[in-house]
Amino acid sequence: MKRFLLLSTLMFFLMLGYSAGLVSKPGTYDKITYFTKTEGKELFIYKDNSWQTIKLTGINMNPGKPGAFPGDSLVTEEEYLRWFSYIKDMSMNCVRVQNIMPEEFYEALEEFNRNREEPLYLLQGIYFDEVYLKDGYDPQSRPMNKIFKDTIKSAVNIIHGNTNNYVNINLFETYTTDISKYVIGYTIGIHWATQDIIYSEMMNDDVPYKGEYFYTNEEATSFESYLAESADFLVDYETTTYGEQRLVSIIGSPSYHLNNGNMYTNGSKTVLLDKESDTIAKGYIDVENIKTTNRLNSGIFVSYNIYPTFSQLVEYEENEGMYFSKVNNYHSIPVVISEYGIPSARSTGDFVTNTDKGYISEKEQAYALVTTYRAINEAGCAGSILFEWSDSWHRSAWNTKDRIILDKSAYWYDVQTYSQSFGLMAFEPNSGENIVYPDDNNDEWTKEDIMNQSEDLSLSMRSDAKYLYFMICLQDGFDPAIQEVFIDLDVTPQSGRTSSTEYNLIFDRPADFIIQINNKDNSKVLVHEYYNTYSFLEQEKSLRIRPDMIVHTPDMDRFSPIMLYIRPRTYVESLGQIFEREAIETGRLVHGNSNPYSDAYSSISDFYIGKDYIEVRIPWSLLNFMDPSTMQIHDDYYETFQIQPIKIDSLFAGVTVKEENHKILRLDAKPYQWKQWTLPTYHERLKLSYNLMKEELSKDSH
Repeated sequence: MKRFLLLSTLMFFLMLGYSAGLVSKPGTYDKITYFTKTEGKELFIYKDNSWQTIKLTGINMNPGKPGAFPGDSLVTEEEYLRWFSYIKDMSMNCVRVQNIMPEEFYEALEEFNRNREEPLYLLQGIYFDEVYLKDGYDPQSRPMNKIFKDTIKSAVNIIHGNTNNYVNINLFETYTTDISKYVIGYTIGIHWATQDIIYSEMMNDDVPYKGEYFYTNEEATSFESYLAESADFLVDYETTTYGEQRLVSIIGSPSYHLNNGNMYTNGSKTVLLDKESDTIAKGYIDVENIKTTNRLNSGIFVSYNIYPTFSQLVEYEENEGMYFSKVNNYHSIPVVISEYGIPSARSTGDFVTNTDKGYISEKEQAYALVTTYRAINEAGCAGSILFEWSDSWHRSAWNTKDRIILDKSAYWYDVQTYSQSFGLMAFEPNSGENIVYPDDNNDEWTKEDIMNQSEDLSLSMRSDAKYLYFMICLQDGFDPAIQEVFIDLDVTPQSGRTSSTEYNLIFDRPADFIIQINNKDNSKVLVHEYYNTYSFLEQEKSLRIRPDMIVHTPDMDRFSPIMLYIRPRTYVESLGQIFEREAIETGRLVHGNSNPYSDAYSSISDFYIGKDYIEVRIPWSLLNFMDPSTMQIHDDYYETFQIQPIKIDSLFAGVTVKEENHKILRLDAKPYQWKQWTLPTYHERLKLSYNLMKEELSKDSH
């Protein structure tokens, strides 16, 4: 009797779990359904009672927006619906996400596609948490393998509207919306870093994997076998739980095709790339070593995240077509470029070959994206997925991440961080109509903005989550041929200089920065050398060892150009050549019209010279702000020997006008204060790249 009661109770709770979706319902299916598959190098989709080829044309999306990190789940269903509409209007057929999205995303996708003949499909990413890699964990270890498989289960259950959630990601979401009929496939894992692969391969033996749906050949590494096993687990779980299969993709290593393969000729250079030269830990993923059995009805394709940077394309003499063709021709399975993109930013890192310039305008971004898209198509790839839909304020970059407070990065737009600016849609600060743009009209400025004035000169200031704005009005006009304007800024109480011998200037407060406007081609921002981040980073390690060698003093008589690294020291193995790290003078100012609604719009403009006024906008980070939303700046480098924040309550700004190197006008420095913000105000704006890509994609859709 006790045994009967025990079994009855157990059955009751199991049935309760099934009904609530808390327990998976594995079953046996007479027929496994699938609506996508591969044949040769092509992808197919079943529609209108027949198999038809499909070329994936899509875009990457994440759940971040101003004031929200991706994990905050603050994007609304209405916002997703609006964005899906924009994307569909571009003639794109899919959205790719790298991770499990908030519930609102899936609900919006279902609502958007409902009763639509040509739906917007989803390529669902299954993410491996990179935090574990940074903490030194081996992905192949038993604990990591368990966590990753639980993530796989969660992703599969979520797209089927099953509330069974094996991991803590989005724990309080219900995920009851079944959008499986729109999910064309999964991408497994991330773009694995070389050092993580090498470490994992050194920790594990190369044992071929043989599963129900995937296996590896004898040339496979332990890491490739690990990925095959993960793919096998994914397909097996979805097959046995839901009776369905989908396309599966594994992200390959572009470096493989740069450093391994056959012989190719590049201009006058012939480079022999020898596969037999692999070391024990080769550090890259060759998806050709992962094979499928006849039990997989859908198929496998390889994904590549390829960005047209200088470091990746240097040995191809910037010939993108050769690069993509080499990748595609290597494989016997379909190739999809799952990420390609170019940032429109003031400082674009390794994306520029002309280091005298450093920036990429929105116009340049637009034409470069179209060129890259065409190169991918001409190479014969099975698809291309652009990176990314919207600018991402939360992202950091290798050359700026140590200069800001990362936990606050979503609350302001760091123009100096190129990784924030890949989007086709910009999130612009402010939501009203009275927005400051350095341009041929200064009507947006009001009397309340005036900081200081005399009969002949006035200084006005404003700020938002992106820039600090200045307007100088001169009663008798401004002639850049004979006149110069200097704005002196006192930002930190820790240092600064009340004069500059080199520029023949005297200030009433210790200046940390000087904004020099003399003509359209040679204007710049200068930093007091003691507060020069670049100089400090250049000698940081040696000064920690020998602080007695510090020659910098808080009131030294030197103002320097503002420099920023754009390219790390890079070794290109197949060329046998080292490219030294490079820096640009990021403090140089670009003249132009920054109003996006003007025919003369130039997105990278910093200042505009009118007849009797000058408008200037300066990125917060150019002035050593770590977080303007909480008014935190860099502290004294030579006291802390690192970049640490210090809070201020205002900054001071003064103006000097010189004519033929003699002072003619002066406004003493006055304090400028701004309100701290918890959430930034913003509005959406489609960039030129959206319109040009829309025009290009519409050609292929007809």
